[in-house]
Order: sequence, then C-alpha cells, then structure tokens
Amino acid sequence: MTTPSGKLLHSWLLPLATSAIFFIALLFLIPYSQSLGDVKESLGALVWILGSGIATTTMDYSYCLFVPIIFVYLIFIRRRQIMDLPVQGSNAALALIAFGLLLYWFGLRAETQYFGYAAVQLLLAAVILWFWGWAVFRMLLFPWAFFAFVWPLPFLEPIVAFPLRMVMSHLADLSLNILGIPTVQNGTSLISAPDPLLGRPLGARFEIDIADPCSGLRSLFALLMCSALYSYLFLKQLWQQWIVFLSATPMAIIGNLVRVIMLTIGSIWFGSSFALGTLEQPSWFHETAGFLVFTVALGLEILLGFLLIKWSRSEILPDAVRRSSKPSRKTTAKK
Repeated sequence: MTTPSGKLLHSWLLPLATSAIFFIALLFLIPYSQSLGDVKESLGALVWILGSGIATTTMDYSYCLFVPIIFVYLIFIRRRQIMDLPVQGSNAALALIAFGLLLYWFGLRAETQYFGYAAVQLLLAAVILWFWGWAVFRMLLFPWAFFAFVWPLPFLEPIVAFPLRMVMSHLADLSLNILGIPTVQNGTSLISAPDPLLGRPLGARFEIDIADPCSGLRSLFALLMCSALYSYLFLKQLWQQWIVFLSATPMAIIGNLVRVIMLTIGSIWFGSSFALGTLEQPSWFHETAGFLVFTVALGLEILLGFLLIKWSRSEILPDAVRRSSKPSRKTTAKK
C-alpha cells in the first residue's frame, strides 16, 4: 500500500528533481555555441549575454530574463489543480525525447543555438508527457508555450526588420505631413522637405533614419509576451485572450509610430543630438520615448481587455434580466 507521501515522492518530487538536473545540464553545463570571441557558451549563458546587454549596446532582449520566473509562477498558481490531476505518463513521449536530443546534438555540432533553443522547448513538452501525461500537459500548455519567450531571436531582425522599417517609414511620412511637418521619405530615412521661401535646404530641420532598433520588432516581442500573460491571468474567455494577444502587433506599430513622431519633433525643437544621439549611444530622450510609448501601448492592451470584459457582461446581463422578468407560471393542485 502506497502512502500519500510515498505517492507524492514517486509521482512528483523524484521526476521533478530528475527533470531539473537534466535541463540544468542541457542549459548550463554544455558549451554550445560561440558568442563573444572564440569561447563557446552554454545556451543559458547565451540567453544571459543577449538579455543583459553584454554583447550589445542595448538591452532589447532583457524581457527574456524574466520568463523563467514567470514560468515558475504560472505553475505555482495552478499547483492545486495540477496535483489533483491523474498522473498517467505516456511512453510515446520517448520518441519526442529522442528527436529532441537529436535536434540538440545537431545544433551542438553546427554551433547554432537556435536548434538548441528549439530542442529544449521540445524536450520540455516531451518530459512533461513522459512523466505526467496528457492531462498535466494540457494544464501546463500555456506555461510551456509562454516559456518560448525566453529565447532571444536576433536572426529574425534582418528578415523581418527591414519590411517593418519600410512600413514604419511610410506611415511616419504620411503622419508627419498630415501634422503639418513637410517630410520627404528616402528609403527608410525621413528628411525635412526644403523650404525655398525660408532658404532651408533638404534636411535642414531634421534627418532621421528608421534603423533596425526603430522598426518595432523588438518591442513587438516584449509586448506580445506581456499581452499573453495579461490575457491568461485576467481574461476568462478564449476569444478575448486571442483578440488582446493579436492586437499587440498593431499596438506595437502604432506605438513605434508615435515614438518616431516624438523623435522628429524633438529634433526640430532641440536638435538631433538631444533627441536622437547616435546609433551606438542613443540619447536619454530617445530611450525615454521608447519606454514611454511601450508603457502606453501596454496600457491600451489592458484597456482593450477591460472593454471586452465589460462588453461581454453587457451582453449577458440583458438576457438574465429578460429571463428574470418573465412571469412565473404557478400550477395549482386540483382539489
């Protein structure tokens, strides 16, 4: 006969300890790919280097460092529901574990950390399925998917950032001209239009290049992470969660457009050195505008969620009122 403490040990504690040792080895003990110089770094060290800004002048991937803490918190708040689920490990997950290890080995040989990231993400799902089964994995589906935000993806910047730069440049050009600031778009650059009456040549008032950091791609990742977390914790309906999550993309674009307009006006009023700085050393105004716009975009996400909740309640309430206002039919017993 198995005691409750013995069941807890064999069903949860031992598998958790084994899984922790396994993933610590994969993430921190095995040199995987080069980062700075010729030294190979582990996957965990690579995440830390990009997230902390050691390898770059900015901390655009700093949000990745918060993901493990949030991941543990999401499991902690669901711990009672998880413990009540039946533990029925699936041996079919061994095939996923074998494939994940093969993918990890391939990335190790190719010295490409992205294969390692994908392998660890896959192995995390496979280990959950192997030890605890599908019921537990369904409960942990969102925390597992959320954990994908821990991986920095700078390889997407040259692929996605340039189209975003072009979109941002075009939108900013239209917006500035509508606001009464004559602007000429030249590729991804915004240049003040010439003014023959005042003797101002092309680019006399401002000249701003929408570089990769200004494309909105990095703020999009952070906003997607915050939107997913907010939706999961505070919105009950699945359709509400998806609306708020998907709205992060247009919110990031709109927020970045406001940022470009702020930088343009700042360049006109105070000069480019004050408003922009340099690519290697952005000015404090440049950095503050980015944080401010991101905060506003996140606030709009929360406002959208609040409006969706309120709209859902207003749709349900009239039905409830109509049902309660119907006269009740009372049957009287025949004497």
